[in-house]
Amino acid sequence: MVNIKRWFRHLFTPPWAWRRAFPQATLDAIEAAIGAGETAHGGEIRFAIENSLPGILAWRGMSGRERAIEMFSNLRVWDTEHNSGVLIYLLLADHDIEIVADRGIAAQVD
Repeated sequence: MVNIKRWFRHLFTPPWAWRRAFPQATLDAIEAAIGAGETAHGGEIRFAIENSLPGILAWRGMSGRERAIEMFSNLRVWDTEHNSGVLIYLLLADHDIEIVADRGIAAQVD
């Protein structure tokens, strides 16, 4: 069933919303933290922000988790030597954060 309120929220979230939520200084700090973290472990981390789902996906009721898994594939986060990719995905319209880990990482975490 379509959640009309959610669909409108996705439809009308402005394309620049991520810039307001994540100014350049914040993005630089996130990039530095990811880079520093990757020197201490074998994981490869990707950080992705999406303002909203495309209208048809929101209409169909795609969850943030489903979209994160799709983006994990589209961004080729899985394509690492030791299956150690991790995607941190933010869906601003839903105020949703999802973490998707490749099988090499998932096998080590409960």
